Amino acid sequence: MLKITEVRAAVVAEIEALLLEEDEDTAQVRGTARLHDIGLNSLMLARLIVQLEGVVGGDPFVAGLAEIADVRTVDDLVAAYERVAGALGVPVGSPS
Repeated sequence: MLKITEVRAAVVAEIEALLLEEDEDTAQVRGTARLHDIGLNSLMLARLIVQLEGVVGGDPFVAGLAEIADVRTVDDLVAAYERVAGALGVPVGSPS
């Protein structure tokens, strides 16, 4: 299971992997980047959520910890998964 401090790296890695599958540029994947602007469409976002549930161990949208309509940037998505990781009791610490 991921540590909370590893959630950002996991979210960014999963976004980059999806973008690479679609031959999209990953250079713009930064915290304040809007998901739509970096090339994520709704189908890709749905795939990303499924993948992140497996990586993080929970879905913040199903758990009621975040609203998908409020997720517009990479930072928003990271915050949602940090909340679910915290709710699951994931340890806080430096990445391994």
